Amino acid sequence: MKSKGLLSSKLFRNISWLFFDKIFRMIYGIFVSIVLARYLGPEDFGNLNFSIAFVYVFLVISNLGLESVLVREITLQPKKRQELISTSIFLRGGVALALYFICVLLAKMYHPDINTTLLITIIATQIIFQITDVFFTVFMAEVNSKYVVIAKNIGFLISGLVKLLFVYINLSLKWFAVATALEFLVCLILIIWFINKKTDIVIKFKYFNFYIAKELLKSSYPLIISGVFYVIYTKLDQVMLGYLSTQAEVGYYAVATKFSEVWYFIPVAIVNSFYPELIKKHKEDKNGFNKLIGNLMLVLASFALVLTIFFTFFSEYLITKLYGAEYSVSGEILTIHIWSCLIVFTAVVSGSWFVINKLEKYSFYRTGTGALFNIVLNFILIPIYGGFGAAIATLLAKILASYLMNGMFTKTRSIFWHQTNAYFNVLKIYPIIGATKQMLYEIRRN
Repeated sequence: MKSKGLLSSKLFRNISWLFFDKIFRMIYGIFVSIVLARYLGPEDFGNLNFSIAFVYVFLVISNLGLESVLVREITLQPKKRQELISTSIFLRGGVALALYFICVLLAKMYHPDINTTLLITIIATQIIFQITDVFFTVFMAEVNSKYVVIAKNIGFLISGLVKLLFVYINLSLKWFAVATALEFLVCLILIIWFINKKTDIVIKFKYFNFYIAKELLKSSYPLIISGVFYVIYTKLDQVMLGYLSTQAEVGYYAVATKFSEVWYFIPVAIVNSFYPELIKKHKEDKNGFNKLIGNLMLVLASFALVLTIFFTFFSEYLITKLYGAEYSVSGEILTIHIWSCLIVFTAVVSGSWFVINKLEKYSFYRTGTGALFNIVLNFILIPIYGGFGAAIATLLAKILASYLMNGMFTKTRSIFWHQTNAYFNVLKIYPIIGATKQMLYEIRRN
C-alpha cells in the first residue's frame, strides 16, 4: 500500500496542532509573565506563584491518573467508549469537589496570611473546572487535538488579555488570581460545546459503571500516587521556598522555571501523538515498539541538549533584558534548572512505556523515592542557597527518580538502557538522523 504524504497524515496534523498550541502558549505566556512580573515585583509575583503551586498539588490528585489509562482503554475497547468516558467524568467530578474544600481548608490552617489564603481560594476553582480534561483525553485517543488546542488557547488568550487589562487599570493582586482561574472556566465552557457539536458522546449517570470505575482506579491508583510524588519534586520546591525562604525568592524561582519548563511541551506533544501507535505496536510488533521507543528517546534527548547548552550560556543576559535587573537572580537559577530538560524529555517517553506495559506500580516506586529525596535536599539547601538550592535539589531528584531508579528493577531495566543509549548517542549525528528518519516514516504511514 502506498504511503501517505507527510503533510496529509493524521499523525502529522495532530502533532502540528499540539505544537501550535504549545508554541502559542510559550510566546504569549512569556510576554504576559514579563508584564506581570515587572508590574507586581518579585514579592507579589512570588506570592501569586506560591498560591498556584499550592493548588497544583491538589489538581494533580483530582486527575486520578486517568489520562493515559483512559486513552489505553478507549483504544483497546472502543465499544465501551461511552461507559468509560461517563464513568471517568463522574469520578473526577466527585473527587474535584472534595479536593477544592480540602485545599482551601488546609490553606487557612497552615498559611495564616489572609491575602495568600484568598489567592488560593480563588485559584483552586480550577480543580473543579478541569474535570473536562477527560474530554481532552477522548480527543487524544482519536488523534484529533484540534478542538483541545482551540479550547485551551481561547481560554489562555482571554485570561492573558484580562491580566494585561488589570495591569493597565492598576488592580491589586487578588484580581490576577481571578484572571488565572478564568482561563479554566472559559476552557470548560468551550470543550463542553465541542463535545456536544463534534462527537456523539452523551454524559449521563446511567452510563456510570461501578465495575469500570473500579478497574480504572485499580490501574490508575499507582499513577495517582506517582503524580502526587511527581508534583512534590516539581512544584513543592516553590511551596517550600515560600515557607523556608521569602516570597521574593519564589518570584525569582518562578521566572527561572518559566523558561525551563515551558519547553516540556516538546516531548509531551510528540509522545502524546505517537501514543496510540505505540499501543498498537506493543500489541502487534514488539521489535517495532522497542525501536520506536529508542528513536523517540534519542530525538527528544537531542532537542533537550540544544536547549540546555543555549540557556546555560545566555540565561542571565536574556532574563535581565526581559524582566529587568531586579530579576537577575533568576538567570543564575536557570543555569542549573534548565538541565532538568535532559531528564524530563526522556522521562515522558518512559512514562508512556510504563503505562503501556502495565508497570504503573514502578512509577510509584521511582517518583516516591524522588519526592522524598527532593524534600530532604530542599530542607538542607533552601535555607542556605534559596532558589539556587531548590534548583539543585530538583535536578538531582529528577536524575534519581526518572533515570537511575529505572535501572534498579529487572522489569524496568530495558527502559533504563533506552535512556542510557539516548544520552550516549546524543552527541553523534548519524544515530540522530536515523532515528529522525524512522519517526518521519511512522508519521507518513499514519
